[in-house]
Amino acid sequence: MRISPNEVSFDDIEASDIIYAQTSKFEKSEYYYRAFEDQGPNLFSIRDRQHHSQAKRLVSHAFSRANVIQHESSIYDKALYLMDRIEQRAKERRTIPLFPAFRCMTLDTISEFCFGKSTGALHMNNFESTTFEAIDKANGAVLFFQYFPFLRHLIQWANNYKICAVPNGFIELAQKAEAGLQDVHSSGSWTMFKNMISMAEKKSTQLTKEQLVSEGMLMIVAGTDTTATSLSVTLHNLLQQPETYKKLQDEIRTAMPTMDSRPTIQVLDTLPFLDACVKEGLRLACPSHTRLPRTVPSDGWYFKKHYFPYGTNVSTSPLYYLHSDNVFHSPKKYNPFRWLVDDEKRRHLLANFHPFSRGTRQCIGQNLSSIEQKIVLSLFIRRFNPGTVLKKKVSLIEAVTAVPDDPLEVLVNLIFE
Repeated sequence: MRISPNEVSFDDIEASDIIYAQTSKFEKSEYYYRAFEDQGPNLFSIRDRQHHSQAKRLVSHAFSRANVIQHESSIYDKALYLMDRIEQRAKERRTIPLFPAFRCMTLDTISEFCFGKSTGALHMNNFESTTFEAIDKANGAVLFFQYFPFLRHLIQWANNYKICAVPNGFIELAQKAEAGLQDVHSSGSWTMFKNMISMAEKKSTQLTKEQLVSEGMLMIVAGTDTTATSLSVTLHNLLQQPETYKKLQDEIRTAMPTMDSRPTIQVLDTLPFLDACVKEGLRLACPSHTRLPRTVPSDGWYFKKHYFPYGTNVSTSPLYYLHSDNVFHSPKKYNPFRWLVDDEKRRHLLANFHPFSRGTRQCIGQNLSSIEQKIVLSLFIRRFNPGTVLKKKVSLIEAVTAVPDDPLEVLVNLIFE
């Protein structure tokens, strides 16, 4: 479908396979990604393939599965603190706002992972944080900056000269990233940014303050809402399906015989229904709805008898395939049982399952997200039984990332042993 004079959107997995392939020559479209460069280029916005490859090498080790597993204890500590807060509210018969609660958890996890110090969001009353306000404003502002780039410069000029204060989220996020980078220098522990700076020094690569701040802003946003949305959607649905919840609870008990059990992620990975529930939550939520446009290379592109000249923007969205009725029967329904199929059928599902994008530009934080989700879900379901879900249907607000338009408040019951 032609969605603008120079952009075509595809609902075709074959087109997606070509556009986002590992060896694809389709570069990122400038108009779309420059809006994410408040301080300078970052891993998400870099368009040049070689430059992106160099930048990715500086952080890829930090987000490798083996390295993330080294931080399993830190993730458990935050998840257990959150469970204690939820337990206290359950005792008082107070509702638990799933999305704000998980947002605090994921924000504190990514901030400590990157900067060596969490923001303390988990300790805030009512699961609130000024960082969330900054993220929400930036998500809205970026859409305007994509099509009206002069607005960013105008707003920056107005703020710099104190003519007026125009909040756009990016200013606040930059300040929080700068504060986080100060923590990096004072932290005695391993951090993603300390590792990144060390890798750059070994490769004789110069990193500017603007680059580091830009990467910091990216990590705060990308590492918070995508995982929090997926967790919220998963649990919100499970709490409305008692039989499904019970099946998962029984499976988790095999790895967590007591409430004090802390199974390793390697053990949690052996639980097929837990994996199915996480995958189904990611599929249904699709926290990154946005299309990711690429530019047709210099020799043009023929696709299914259509020719697209050099410079044409082409795009697709993971949502098209994750919610395709041709692949996922009743796609709007949360049904983790769809993943418990034979290998051939599962391969077909996985061929259309790309919630973290794909190719060399896919989300670098997916290992961290997966581990967070499995730990949090297993702890929650081991300690609580379903109670009341106040709002039955989840509606998502679509921007850069999709987030629930409601806190998704629930009541849960304690398990006594």
